[in-house]
Amino acid sequence: MHFKNLKNWFLPISICILLGFLSSCRKDKALTTGGEVVFSVDTLMFDTVFTAQGSATRKVKIYNPQKEKLNITSIRMRKGANSAYRLNINGIAGTEVKDVELAGQDSVWVFAAVTVDPTDENSPFVENDELVVTLNGKEFAIPFIAYGQNAYYIVDSVLQTQTWLTDKPYVIIRNAYVDESQTLTIPAGARVYVHQDSRLFVIGTLKINGTKTDSVVFQGDRLDPLVWIGDYIDLPGQWGGIYFFQQSYNNEINYAVFKNGGAPTANPFGEGNIQGATIQVDPDTVQNGIPKLRLNNTVIRSSLGYGVLAYKSSVNAQNCRIVECGAECVAAFQGGKYNFTYCTIGTFGSQYLSHSDNISMALLNYYPISQSDYISGNLDATITNCIVYGSLENEALFLERSGATMAVTLNNNLLKVNEPFGSFVVDNNNIKNQDPMYVDQAKDDYHLQAGSPAASAGIVIPSITSDLDGMLRGNPPSIGCFQVQ
Repeated sequence: MHFKNLKNWFLPISICILLGFLSSCRKDKALTTGGEVVFSVDTLMFDTVFTAQGSATRKVKIYNPQKEKLNITSIRMRKGANSAYRLNINGIAGTEVKDVELAGQDSVWVFAAVTVDPTDENSPFVENDELVVTLNGKEFAIPFIAYGQNAYYIVDSVLQTQTWLTDKPYVIIRNAYVDESQTLTIPAGARVYVHQDSRLFVIGTLKINGTKTDSVVFQGDRLDPLVWIGDYIDLPGQWGGIYFFQQSYNNEINYAVFKNGGAPTANPFGEGNIQGATIQVDPDTVQNGIPKLRLNNTVIRSSLGYGVLAYKSSVNAQNCRIVECGAECVAAFQGGKYNFTYCTIGTFGSQYLSHSDNISMALLNYYPISQSDYISGNLDATITNCIVYGSLENEALFLERSGATMAVTLNNNLLKVNEPFGSFVVDNNNIKNQDPMYVDQAKDDYHLQAGSPAASAGIVIPSITSDLDGMLRGNPPSIGCFQVQ
């Protein structure tokens, strides 16, 4: 070959070699800023229900969707050495693996194991942690959830007619749904723990049949003290609440305790107005003459949001204590029919709950859409022998707008108010702005001291002969859920 021809071939060959080299360099170049990783699942569930100490292993894949390779700073468990989980990545075991190289559009398996002793009553019902991937200073994480203690676990379940047992607790994870025209019965002695951001949705009917000596208790599933902020026993918002749909009817709750609920949760239905409330009741569309919800001898306390929230519904409550809520303890919008008798209602605030804006009780015959627009509905409420009292200057509010009727009858209550009632309020023998003299509401003791203005200030209700403690009512009786002895 002539040298001239050789030169003609050499230039394009050299260019091709150079382009190939540069292409190879680009392919091997790692992202030093930005980028992301994608997980094969949104939550890693270890859903084995243990009856004896044992281990479970699951796996999750981490994807690199970019063409460039990634230098992952670390893959670790959020709780580090305190995690119940163990990892194995590329043959390296521990709770953290550093400097993981992941080629472009490639993936790596993460194997995770957990060991559970279900007989350890000091362990939580649910072992929570997060798998955290740190890439270029940014964290990507997915939750790990494992069943801890031996219990009945209800995970995203649609419940048909059934009666729960009392030999083991029930733990609700990611919501439970009482199906339409079905009835869930929870007997005395049942224990119900609800995972954070989870709820019990009732489309059918709920019957809670606690007794004076054996209440049914709903609370969050975190039982390990000192995990969050000191003693979190009264930390509000550990779970969502109970939500009653429009189709639901004839619900009854007897001798139950709901504590530390009211967390705002995601709406699994994509529509509706699910609020942060321990109990929320949708409009009564059945209207069969029976209250949509009857609350008897029940305690609702330490709710991050509302205690009882109702929209154009029907609720009867007697001998109930609804206290220490971040929003109103009792709120009704767009009307409805309500009857509260012998109830103690109010918030004083604590280190976990600010009580500066939301009063203790608000009943409105409308639902505000904006500052000027609203939807109205007829409201008929009777409040008898109740205490509505807290740390604000005004704790009870009854508001009316045109377009619907408003009728509120107040009989022998003790109320903290600083404004006159509207003409739609019947004011019968109510005590105003006098301290009820609780024993110690800061320690959740709402019994009344001797000499309380609520003592012997009520009106006799023949159908209610005892108080929340089961003590006989006097003649005349005390106002509130407890009789002064």
